[in-house]
Amino acid sequence: MKIVRILGGLGNQMFQYAFALALSKFYSEDIKIDPKAFIGYPLHDGYLLNDIFNISLEEASVKNICKVNYPIFHYKIWQISKHILPKHHKVYFEKEDMVFDKNVFELSKKCYLDGYWQSEKYFSLYKDAIYRDFTFPILDEKNAALVKEFIKSKTVSIHVRRGDYLNHPLFKDLSDLNYYKRAIEYLDSNTKTETYLIFSNDIVWCKENITNLLNGKKIIFVDWNKGKDSFRDMQLMSLCNHNVVANSSFSWWGAWLNRHEDKIVIAPRKWMNVDRELDIIPQSWIKV
Repeated sequence: MKIVRILGGLGNQMFQYAFALALSKFYSEDIKIDPKAFIGYPLHDGYLLNDIFNISLEEASVKNICKVNYPIFHYKIWQISKHILPKHHKVYFEKEDMVFDKNVFELSKKCYLDGYWQSEKYFSLYKDAIYRDFTFPILDEKNAALVKEFIKSKTVSIHVRRGDYLNHPLFKDLSDLNYYKRAIEYLDSNTKTETYLIFSNDIVWCKENITNLLNGKKIIFVDWNKGKDSFRDMQLMSLCNHNVVANSSFSWWGAWLNRHEDKIVIAPRKWMNVDRELDIIPQSWIKV
């Protein structure tokens, strides 16, 4: 049995789950997920996969986990203990964030996998299974009305993540206004887009800045999906014809789940302020 830890925001949880689902297909064995680290976790909205999707992998029991890892489930205690306790010989840690590790497909039978696994390379062979497990629930009335309005035209989703990213050393200055200018110019030259849907944690900034880049195009600022309903933004992104993503796992999944065959996905040329090559951006996406 292999167990994959689930932790982080919704986009991170989806990467970890897709990775676990791919392992279950590759090894043809029982793979379980472990969301117990959300006990005491201070960020985001907690464990969300079960609330949103009808996922197929089962959660690991305490007994399962004790066979491959220390039975420490409170997030803060785990953060401390992993620097104190000797490394458990059955725990496999991700070597580098956003860098594909082929060794995960050569592991012994029992182990616990701890990481974010943010690369399509882990699960690209199992797209249909992931599409099935990441099927969104039926749209609520307000979002359904929006889809009915924009489905008749060519649409682009634009995701702008500000807030915590503005001064974060790993993400600062990467998805700036010039990035969105280049992305919109590319789409204007290569598509017949009529409507832009803007998603952001700073809609006021978008109204003051992104509007000026769109030259009279129809713009819809989506600002009503809050809290536990935030996943609706990702669902709407996936229904657009094309996508402009921020360096965010949330809009990454909105674009990846877009099943239009002719879709264009624009991503930042540099995803993080690091010197190594990253594997998070699929080859078919356009980097600007």
